Amino acid sequence: MTDLEYLRAHVPGYADYAGEASRHEVDKQIRAYLGEALAAARDRLGPTGPVLERLDGLMLRCEFSDQRVIRAADHARFGTELVDRIHELDREIVESADRIRAAASPEELATQLDAAARFTDERFGALADAPPE
Repeated sequence: MTDLEYLRAHVPGYADYAGEASRHEVDKQIRAYLGEALAAARDRLGPTGPVLERLDGLMLRCEFSDQRVIRAADHARFGTELVDRIHELDREIVESADRIRAAASPEELATQLDAAARFTDERFGALADAPPE
């Protein structure tokens, strides 16, 4: 299964990267998918201390559009290589969200929070480093 097929199977109405409007929509969809998993884990596991702070920080990133990501997406040339890389990172974020949903302890949650934050940062980096349109 390709990354795109996986995303379409797991994220309802996955907008993809065909145009500016769909790029903004897919960013919302990925943030929402991760945010829902974070909220569920917060309610289910009741983390405290540093784990709760990291979870809340990542939730905040999911709630609001990051203007740096929006600008980068608006100015990037979306050739095949970039689209493939972003599909790969979107899949990593979705899989991280699913592992967050399945975390059995705050310690396991902490590990998955780190992974989700890293993939989210890498996604921005891939967009920011892309050749301009």
